[in-house]
Amino acid sequence: MGLSYRDAVRLLGGQSGTAKALDRLSGGLLLAASATGSAFVLSLFDARGELARLSGALVIELGDRIRGLDRFQRSERLAAAHAVIVLTAYFEALAGLDLPFDVERIEPSEQVALAGGGPPGTNRPADLATGLLKAEVPMPAPQWPYEVTLDTLGGFYVGLSKEVVRFLSGLAAWDRLDETQRDRLTGTLITETPGRAVVRYEELFRRLAVEFPEVAFWANAVDHQATRERLRELGGALAGLERTLAGIATGRLPDERRLSLSRAYRAALDRPILTSNDAFPGVRLPSLGMAYVNPDYRTAVVDRPEGVGEESWWEEQPVREDLEAFLLGRLTVPEATRAPLMVLGQPGSGKSVLTRILAARLPPSEFLTVRVELREVPADADLQAQIEHAVRTATGETLSWPELARSRGDALPVVLLDGFDELLQATGVSQTDYLQKVAEFQSREADQGRPVAVWVTSRTAVADRARPVAGMVAVRLEPFRERQVGAWLRVWNETNETNAGWRPLTSEAVLAQGELARQPLLLLMLALYDAGRNRLRGSDASLGQGELYERLLHDFAEREVRKAGAALARPDFQRAVERELTHLSLVAFAMFNRGRQWITEVELDADLAALAAEVDQPMAAAGLRSRLTAAQIVLGRFFFVHEAQATRDDRRLSTYEFLHATFGEFLVARCVVNEIAELAELMSRTRERGRHVPIDDAYLHAVLSFMPLTMRNTTVGFVEERLRDITEEQRVLVRELFLELFHDALLPRRDTRHADYAPQPVTVPRRPAVYSANLVLLLLLTGGEFAGDELFPAASDPVAEWRRTALLWRSQLPPEGWLAFVEFLDLDRVWEGDRRRLRIRGRSDGELSPTDPFWTYNITPGNRYFAWVRTDADLLRRQARVLCDDGDDVLVHALEPLAGELGSTVTTFHVHGGKPPLSAAHALIRLWLELVRDEGPAELTEAFEACLQIALYGFAPADRHTRRRFRRLFLRHLAEHWLRLDSGWLDHAMRLIGGSGGDPVEERDELRRDAMRILAEDLLGRAG
Repeated sequence: MGLSYRDAVRLLGGQSGTAKALDRLSGGLLLAASATGSAFVLSLFDARGELARLSGALVIELGDRIRGLDRFQRSERLAAAHAVIVLTAYFEALAGLDLPFDVERIEPSEQVALAGGGPPGTNRPADLATGLLKAEVPMPAPQWPYEVTLDTLGGFYVGLSKEVVRFLSGLAAWDRLDETQRDRLTGTLITETPGRAVVRYEELFRRLAVEFPEVAFWANAVDHQATRERLRELGGALAGLERTLAGIATGRLPDERRLSLSRAYRAALDRPILTSNDAFPGVRLPSLGMAYVNPDYRTAVVDRPEGVGEESWWEEQPVREDLEAFLLGRLTVPEATRAPLMVLGQPGSGKSVLTRILAARLPPSEFLTVRVELREVPADADLQAQIEHAVRTATGETLSWPELARSRGDALPVVLLDGFDELLQATGVSQTDYLQKVAEFQSREADQGRPVAVWVTSRTAVADRARPVAGMVAVRLEPFRERQVGAWLRVWNETNETNAGWRPLTSEAVLAQGELARQPLLLLMLALYDAGRNRLRGSDASLGQGELYERLLHDFAEREVRKAGAALARPDFQRAVERELTHLSLVAFAMFNRGRQWITEVELDADLAALAAEVDQPMAAAGLRSRLTAAQIVLGRFFFVHEAQATRDDRRLSTYEFLHATFGEFLVARCVVNEIAELAELMSRTRERGRHVPIDDAYLHAVLSFMPLTMRNTTVGFVEERLRDITEEQRVLVRELFLELFHDALLPRRDTRHADYAPQPVTVPRRPAVYSANLVLLLLLTGGEFAGDELFPAASDPVAEWRRTALLWRSQLPPEGWLAFVEFLDLDRVWEGDRRRLRIRGRSDGELSPTDPFWTYNITPGNRYFAWVRTDADLLRRQARVLCDDGDDVLVHALEPLAGELGSTVTTFHVHGGKPPLSAAHALIRLWLELVRDEGPAELTEAFEACLQIALYGFAPADRHTRRRFRRLFLRHLAEHWLRLDSGWLDHAMRLIGGSGGDPVEERDELRRDAMRILAEDLLGRAG
């Protein structure tokens, strides 16, 4: 035996009838202790069957013993009991072995030492418990599947067996065994015993989990389907979690302070899911407690900061459906008080709502819950002060944290820190050590006898701004699946079914809107849009995404205008609606032009002030506000614009972001296309009057000269969708507009109306580069192709102008914007007579045509030579080194093995048989690839023929050294692989090599000698 259930009983409070029975069972051999505290003595192989019989009774007694403990002590004792089960299972498996020598005796403290618990000689019960808890015995955890726990346990048992072998090898009986007996015993211990121990562990674990359900949730060892059904029967919105926790409650009745916090949080369950319903007449909003639907999730231990914010990292983790079961396990596992849990998700995914539901559902007899909205507490205060501020906000009572924690009674304190991302955005202050500070707070509280669990919520995108701490677990909430959408819609329809003329909203109609239906808050927005006129079930069901967004946002803007301007005449009303959407577009541009998904209130105010002439005309006479600041535009007006808040130095700081990034991307596209339409209309009117007036593109230039539209592919798609609906006449007009604007885009601008618009500091060439690139993109999106001459009509060589402009784009556009721009277009390099031309068009799915060096070097058909060296290869390397361009560096790196003696092969071109020019390096690399591919003699012969022609005729006369090196490489490959080549071609090659009439006499002779010597060496090698 090993550390038995008697030791578990001691860890849980002292002697018991079962322990005494075990004493009697062993006749004093199992447990014998003298009054002087002598060591425990036990047999490894006695009394196995009787111990198994008593196990069930022992578990019952464990329940009796821990009912007087608080929440954390109960979890701690159960963890200790689990560790004893792990050791007991192993030593019971060990007891089944037949040792080839007499039974040896091992003290319990020695068995603890085998498990890593400490040195032998520990014989006091308290010391024995300490040694056990220090042993690195595998513990189940809710973030791991049960199978992972078993695999880890098997590895632990293998390691333990190795330690047992080492322990036994120090006994005198071991020395009396022969080598065969030792090998057999070692093999049995290491290969068989661990598997038997795992099987026995599962039996013991199931018994423990039946009596103490939280242990099963620790290990993910429950039937998930049955658990989900049971939890659903207990009610939605984590009601099943609440009742399950109440069913295993061990604590006394909560005091008034805990009840006060609990009452404040529980009140939220009965409130509508939106704070105000006055904007949606005729619609009933379900309560938070009714509408909350458990999302799916992924979870993992976070061991590096750069992974947790990456989609690819999370895709490696499996999707799980048992959120309530996971939460049950996490709330009761002892590790919860040692490191924070991070709850991650996209905006609108339900992170904050989950903390509200948890705060309402956790039984106050078991948990002292404090929910801290980081947007509402002082950002520059320490964690303790923020908790105290949140308690005062919830209850109106000023309490110090130590005072509140000491009053916890049997409850486990749980602190829910909601909105780490808001803290980052609103303050703009780095918080890389935030989680470390949380862990230090937990450590301090544990040292003071006040263990506390802490959860932190954040948007996934900024989760890697804080370094993880050891043992930290992260949970990412997943978008809704069809069943969750259906469950939410059932509540929505039941809440509104008594409304006059109500038609239920179906899952099919909602799911047709794609990602919008997958986030809880966006799903609510779709439901509100549909309410009243059943839009999603009518013509809108087949709309494109852009048109759906247009109608959806227009509908919400109308509701906002109707609040203050219901008496407006129809034209004034529509202008007011358009003004609201224009303001929202400026919010979108404020984020887009800063390369972020969020914007601060101060930045937004500055942007609006700079663009006020276009977007913020007062309408006081009509009853609307005379001036809209950034806060007035977004705060409390459009609930799909999320406001993040934090307080610093008693000053409220706010940032804003769209609940879904595509709203901002659509609004950017909408603003651009609307401005283009207005400019085109102005151009049309001036031409009708027979005048040519320069187009005033100051506003378009202001918003499109900081970031390329290709920074967001979705934005480009929305622009393309909106431009697709214009007429052919409008298309021609818009095309002319873009070309006219491009002609002036790279010239110095004198317009100063929007000089104060500066979303980010930029260099002098940045703005013309970005604006001109955006105009080229818009030209392509309008449809068709255009020629380089149209962009540069006054240039003698439009290709050279295009190259200079492209270099400007590459140098000034952000790398991701530049690469997306390159991906979007194709260039056709063509000849028109003796003139090279460019045709620019949108990217097609076809393969890129081969590079034509004639076109590159502008060598017209009448001026083409057989071979030439245009640029020194080393100069190309130096140029790439100076430019520091990653694309150039990649190509230079690939060709660097040819540097030195073969450097000019890169820049030496050869023309043969009317084919396009071929560089020596190109021919050589192709030959190497064909030698490896082994696809057939035809392809290989063709590659050899190209190298043969270059070896004989391809190099400039003065480049004798490189020609010699190339020839020898070619001849060695020919000698090695001639058996793979067509015999007719070999005869042809040898005749050419033998003739080589174009070479000087000494080089001709050298070529023949090299050919004969290399071929002879090869033949001799084959003969040998």
